[in-house]
Amino acid sequence: MDLNKTIEKIEANREQTEASFVFCLWKDPQRYDDYKNVNVGTDKTLSCEEPVFYFLVGRGIRQQGFQNIDNITVDTYLADKPTLRKHYQELNGWEACKRMMDLLDVDNTDGYFDQIAKMNSLKILAIRYEDMLSHPERFDNSTNEEVYEAFELLNNNVSLTTGQEAKIESLVVDENYLQQCNEGQDQGISYASGAPLLNYLTLGAPIGDMYMLAGHSGAGKSSFIFEMMVIPFADKGINVAIVSNEMMSKAYKNMLLVHILTKELNYWKITRKKLKMGHFSDEDWIMLRKAAQITKERYSNIRFVKMFENNTNKLLKHIKRLARTGTKAIVYDTFKSDDEVDDKMWQALLMNSRRIFNIVNKEQIAFISTFQLALHTTNQRWLDASCLSNSKQIKEVVSELLMVRRLWQDEYTGEKFDCDPYYRSKDNPKVKMPITLDKDKTYVVGFLNKTRNDEDGQTIIFQFDGAWNTWRELGYCTITNDHGMYDRR
Repeated sequence: MDLNKTIEKIEANREQTEASFVFCLWKDPQRYDDYKNVNVGTDKTLSCEEPVFYFLVGRGIRQQGFQNIDNITVDTYLADKPTLRKHYQELNGWEACKRMMDLLDVDNTDGYFDQIAKMNSLKILAIRYEDMLSHPERFDNSTNEEVYEAFELLNNNVSLTTGQEAKIESLVVDENYLQQCNEGQDQGISYASGAPLLNYLTLGAPIGDMYMLAGHSGAGKSSFIFEMMVIPFADKGINVAIVSNEMMSKAYKNMLLVHILTKELNYWKITRKKLKMGHFSDEDWIMLRKAAQITKERYSNIRFVKMFENNTNKLLKHIKRLARTGTKAIVYDTFKSDDEVDDKMWQALLMNSRRIFNIVNKEQIAFISTFQLALHTTNQRWLDASCLSNSKQIKEVVSELLMVRRLWQDEYTGEKFDCDPYYRSKDNPKVKMPITLDKDKTYVVGFLNKTRNDEDGQTIIFQFDGAWNTWRELGYCTITNDHGMYDRR
């Protein structure tokens, strides 16, 4: 093997790839925060002279707090750095930078970085494998297993030195860890004011993990999350954002207004439908203006982002920006494939869910998404991961999976498949207090299909009134499985 020729092939497009990566960062400087360790200390991820120069200049500008890089910010940064400024001018200054930036799509940043990391991996492997294979005598007294372990160790070491982050920790428990346990730091963001029982079972919306609410079309997924999670988060002072690829902001504004009117002002004369129709009375106007003022005073911590297409790269960008501007919980409505007609949409969904998880975990935020169940499962009484169809592997990515459907008529009190709803007495939790369901009211069953806390299989019943978007958590129930009774109590 001619090592020089091999390396030459590996690095054929290195300078162009490094430049593309760097000027993507220039185009969106906040992305520098994702690559804090690049070319720091002994790290030599970037090796070409000009890309390294531009990378360091851009990072310096970002470290000074600039949100954008333009001709003025560059000149300001280089003003007291004559050597760097001279080199910058020799490279044709801002004109050359602008020309490069105009050619690039920042959504490809991670792809360019991966290409660079791959070049580095291949180069290291080529050098080290040649060295090892050029001296087979080193293995004269080794077993096959030992030879395999030597090469496995080589591969592992390469992965740790080519931009792929890894954290190695000890499992020794110290006083600080015990204090964290005592403070309940493994709990997520509480939504107990909306759904105390569900919050208890899930320990809140997990931080650094994914919570999924799945249901059929019309099950009330969006209104459930808004009323039972978004509002409780906001009431606690948590900055929460809704990212929607389906509904417009006015739909959520209407839900917020109705919530304030009914729950806080005890005014029930305006429904969600009434907000769409208009023709308000003088009394309506008085109450609406009071509600509007409350949105300014108490709910300015709810943000809304409208996505007009299903694009995971853009979603990840939104997540990063929201997290870095103080958002602690993000609701994504609705999680679906980037291309719904693609034959490989299910594989894409799984891959995208893992990409989302990685960012959510890194940014340490709570991420809650809605998901629409497969159409052919609408007649399935018991909801489980099979209702996710070909995307059921997503269950392995999320930490909490709640599936909801409307209660069927034959599951009401006294009917053939009576769901036997009940709540537990506060004085004695072992005592079950029966609940009688009103046949003129609407109920929704929540199937807790997966949770971090060994509460899988629990079924919870809610009362729902769509006119005012009111949700009331009633207690547990027992649903007849399609294969018999399932009672997890």
